[in-house]
Amino acid sequence: MVVNMTASRSVVYQEADGLERALIDLVRVGARGHAAGVRQLASRLMRAVPPTVSDAGAFRVAVHEALSAAQPSTGLRFDSGAIPADAEGTHPLANVDAMPVADELVVSDHLIAQLGEIVAERVRCDELARAGVSASRTVLFSGPPGVGKTLASRWIAQQLGLPLVTLDLASVVSSYLGSSGRNIKSVLEFAKSGPCVLFLDEFDAVAKRRDDDTDIGELKRVVNVMLVELDRWSETSLLIAATNHPQLLDEAIDRRFDRVLNFRLPGDSERKMLLSNANRGDVPSELVDLAAAMWEGRSHSVIMRFWELCRRKAILHDLALEQVVVNQLTEQFSTSESRNQLWRYAHERMAMSNRSIATLAGVSHPTIAAGIRQAKETA
Repeated sequence: MVVNMTASRSVVYQEADGLERALIDLVRVGARGHAAGVRQLASRLMRAVPPTVSDAGAFRVAVHEALSAAQPSTGLRFDSGAIPADAEGTHPLANVDAMPVADELVVSDHLIAQLGEIVAERVRCDELARAGVSASRTVLFSGPPGVGKTLASRWIAQQLGLPLVTLDLASVVSSYLGSSGRNIKSVLEFAKSGPCVLFLDEFDAVAKRRDDDTDIGELKRVVNVMLVELDRWSETSLLIAATNHPQLLDEAIDRRFDRVLNFRLPGDSERKMLLSNANRGDVPSELVDLAAAMWEGRSHSVIMRFWELCRRKAILHDLALEQVVVNQLTEQFSTSESRNQLWRYAHERMAMSNRSIATLAGVSHPTIAAGIRQAKETA
């Protein structure tokens, strides 16, 4: 079974109460003191003006002028504290999204239940405290690249109505002796200054096993910093770390997490749901199901990247999306177990000749004819 979890807060304010909800969100973000979040919300309102606004054009102009008149140097800041920067003061060590928005999250029912429990723990932390139980403070997301770990962190932050603070790994790791540890500590202290979700992506890069002789001593000192900070992490904010390579993590680090969630490659039903969401009814469901079968063993991000590529090609070459999807699948999956069904679809539904299909697939046209016959026999 698969659960399709759509974020509870709309990405745009297109319902009857859209303007009221936008105003409430604006106050909430502004009260936290974050200029980037206010600008992000304003940009969203300009792109999709709430339906109750009488003059959409004038509204867009007014919002744009208000943004242009603001002085960046005096802008609102997250929790009245400047985002920490590197030693030179040129690169921020973290990115702050005051209003994180997660697209539709497609994961197994088991995983969404675990994510939901993390949210429930934060919402009902007082109830847990009265029972002498602590809410999860630190969570590790583990799994291959592109399976939704980052999206899940955004989803949790959105459900909790908290800003998402993301560690900028490239800026944090420094060649200067001792700087990497100080950089990480400053980001963690910043995240603890107010309620938020702190996301540490590619965590294995800063928490590698200390018995790895190929690493310099600086990274081993970083691991020691992380051990101390994880032990001291408060319940005010939620720390989420993500790794594609759990085997690289220092064993002492791994034990510090209250929860470990394992993300896996999408199964058939998840792939169908991912593509159905991306499709929005533009191509027949039969083709969506074929595509889902052919993308077995691939990650969420790879599948979605394929569909976005097809959309771009359809627009640029003025073709129907269905035709582009068939062409791309035929080119990429000439050896797939589902290829015969795809060739039959192209021949019968798209009126493509065996020779044109063969050209795309890179095989002979008799091979296409034989494959179509087999598809009919097994249907």
